Amino acid sequence: QAILAQAIFAQAFGSNFGVSQATSPPSTNQNMGNACACGQANVEEVAENIEHDGINAAQAAKDAAEAAKRAAEKVQEKAAKDIEEKGIAQAAQEAAKAKADAAEAAAASAIEAAKVAAKADADAANAKADAVVAAVTGVMIVEFVNEKGAMQKVDFKTKNIGMSFAPGGSGCCGPVGPAKVVVTKIGKASQAETLGVMPKWSIKSVNGMEVTGFSSAEKMLKEGAAKLSDA
Repeated sequence: QAILAQAIFAQAFGSNFGVSQATSPPSTNQNMGNACACGQANVEEVAENIEHDGINAAQAAKDAAEAAKRAAEKVQEKAAKDIEEKGIAQAAQEAAKAKADAAEAAAASAIEAAKVAAKADADAANAKADAVVAAVTGVMIVEFVNEKGAMQKVDFKTKNIGMSFAPGGSGCCGPVGPAKVVVTKIGKASQAETLGVMPKWSIKSVNGMEVTGFSSAEKMLKEGAAKLSDA
């Protein structure tokens, strides 16, 4: 029975077990050969049961198959664990990269927001400064935007400013914002001509107050000019 069980083990586990073909029952250590460490204890236990307890050949075959199955399951469990651990490591790496990218994007947004806020503060400060200067010096400060987009500040000192203006559109695809008010005509030898004001310039602000449309430009220019001297 021991010889039969060993032959069954050799068939189940392959050439690693090296079963002897001798007629006399060889020892357990000689028959095990190069068996894998994870299944050796189970196989030895089954062989011992056969030799000492007289377990029949059918039961021996069943025990041997179960031992092989347990050994294979251990190998599969280890492989699955390795795959799982490698997957976790990769996921952790990707999560760290995503976190770094998010931090970088947040920093860039914060910088951009700070720039916008700084510009708004600067514009507000300039507007206040213009209002103070106009009140103290008795002039009307008009800020224009020329055709190239550059800002031009002009100080009108007398009532007759010498220019006409009208609503100006930005076209169907222009940026959303305050409606443009554009200079349409400059009087000859007028104050506006002397100060270098040109047709097609848009009026951005008067004494620091933003122009939001034709009505606001008309009102602010009229009120500002009324405070200037006649000559």
